[in-house]
Amino acid sequence: MPTNTRPHGRATNLYVNLQADFATPASGDYVSTLFYSEDIAETEDKQEDSILGLTRVNDRDQTQMADGLPSHGGSLTVPLDLNHIGLWLYALFGAPDTTGAGPYTHVFASGADQLPYLSIEFEKRKGSAFFQQVGLVASSMSLAMAKEPGYRQVDLQFVGRNENKLTSSAAGTPAAQMARKPILSRVGQIKLDGVAVADIMSSDLSYNNNPTADESLNGTNYINGYDLDEIATCSGSVTLRYKDEAFYDLAVAGTAHQVEMIYELGANESLTLEMPAVRFARGPIAPISGPGGMQAQINWSAEQSATEPMLTITLKNAIESYFE
Repeated sequence: MPTNTRPHGRATNLYVNLQADFATPASGDYVSTLFYSEDIAETEDKQEDSILGLTRVNDRDQTQMADGLPSHGGSLTVPLDLNHIGLWLYALFGAPDTTGAGPYTHVFASGADQLPYLSIEFEKRKGSAFFQQVGLVASSMSLAMAKEPGYRQVDLQFVGRNENKLTSSAAGTPAAQMARKPILSRVGQIKLDGVAVADIMSSDLSYNNNPTADESLNGTNYINGYDLDEIATCSGSVTLRYKDEAFYDLAVAGTAHQVEMIYELGANESLTLEMPAVRFARGPIAPISGPGGMQAQINWSAEQSATEPMLTITLKNAIESYFE
């Protein structure tokens, strides 16, 4: 008798495309791309119904509960790959300003008034079970920089409308997958006011679009879409080998500084996150925990300047366009 076969992660696939509107799944040919893990799903809890006078066996056991409201969203972890990351930057910031004739420079900027809705399809049981996530909006992104083994990953959060279970793929005929251009975790550089900063052990950044659900009545169980009523935020921290009080003094001064996080494979393959106005938060400077060397963790937050958005991401690669 042959061995049993059951679904496993290495046989899964991810396909993504833009939607024309919030409620309608994307049509046409999706884009095949890479991921590490995901937990995007539609969920619905039951609500206690405290109605009295029901026919019952006893007076203590739970009676039938009421339906709740569906909720949709979750996390997706993807590689920091200089080709594939453009798909997710498009979701987070909208279409880039692209220039060049190969290599290409794609400039994404925070502060857009509108963001696209996505359909993402996960093939979870090979050839027979496809889970289509509809109306997704990229809520947030987190990434880090440190000398670590392996390849760098990016954590994304999504909110959406609903999930469809399909018995065959709705992704059309995806084109050949883009070549991999992964960034090793040990690659990275931080600049402060245009000058490379030494002695940084690690750094992290979190960007949040803060979308809010439109819950006005529409005759369905689902929301109407998402609004961008709240401000977008960008913040993070740096951990330094404590040698002097330079960053402490920056925090005390409270002035804004330009900060860049740079991931680079070569002159024509790079990702630069540039924030024109970063302020460092005052806090404990290198707390003493023993006889060894000390480290300082400095929190920061970004803001727009008078002339530039809060966060500009410049992606250089050989990809001409995304979702076109």
